Amino acid sequence: MEIGYDPVRRKVREMGRFMVRLKAAVAAGAAGGLWALNRRLERTTSPARLGGEARRYRWGGGKIAYSVAGEGEPLLLVHGVYAGASSLEFRANFEELSKSFRVYAPDLLGCGFSQKPRRRYGPEDVTSQVEGFVRDEIGAGAHLVASSLSAALAVPAAVRSPRLFKKLVLICPTGYGTLDRPSGLLGDAVYGLFRAPVVGNSLYHALISRAGIRYYLEKMAYRDPKLVTDGVIEDYYRAGHGPGARHFPAAFVAGKLNLGISDLWPRVPQKSLLCWGQEAKTVPLSGLNGFTRNNPRAEPRVFRDASLLPHIERAGTFNEEVRRFLSG
Repeated sequence: MEIGYDPVRRKVREMGRFMVRLKAAVAAGAAGGLWALNRRLERTTSPARLGGEARRYRWGGGKIAYSVAGEGEPLLLVHGVYAGASSLEFRANFEELSKSFRVYAPDLLGCGFSQKPRRRYGPEDVTSQVEGFVRDEIGAGAHLVASSLSAALAVPAAVRSPRLFKKLVLICPTGYGTLDRPSGLLGDAVYGLFRAPVVGNSLYHALISRAGIRYYLEKMAYRDPKLVTDGVIEDYYRAGHGPGARHFPAAFVAGKLNLGISDLWPRVPQKSLLCWGQEAKTVPLSGLNGFTRNNPRAEPRVFRDASLLPHIERAGTFNEEVRRFLSG
């Protein structure tokens, strides 16, 4: 036997090396499994279409899909910003409003049927899309209906290009006295996680799972959970999947789309209708006061038995109020 030879120590060293290799193999297998799962989820069936004629608009950042129908004054519908967002948010309004207007309903870049490029999205991306769509695709002044964060992000466009917009209908807009601060280090960390190749996809797919969508809709978006049917969840689920689908919502979750509009809102020259669900939680009714107090051209409308989506929960009343306001 060699001097200093210790069979027990050698076995321990061999076992240690084996465990290191085993852990690496397990980690690689887990990563491979997550990668395969993410690829399978990205191949989810395409979302449902809103209706009307399907068209494409080439914007600077990519191709934007939109639906158009009806005749009359142009009316642009801009959906909100969240995981699973798309023009389907206006499924209870598009057809009805197209009886009185020429209605355009785009999917914002990164959403629905539009391209979903890997890029760092910021507030100006939404503002420029709204502005460019009216200028280049509609080609004339248009009325605007916009929801939640998109309503706030459309305000800079209304201020700097007042001739492009006739009247505004803003649904539970954010940004007055809120969203003024940058997202900071926490936002950077969250954004970094979402943008990581495997971990980011897995985190996003957990967020946009059917269970995650149901929780968001029932607890925050809708006042009446009975309206959150399996079909509604499936529409959001399909709209929120596909290659590149996580990048735009990741910017939202990380606070990279935050924009305070306290300084801009008083300068909005258009007549505006502010529509609020009486039982909205994440954007509570108390926020309406700041908007109406600081712009005399704003009119409030409060919808009972509704939360963040009064245009869905009280669709008949909403459509009639919008038609009356825009045509008055």
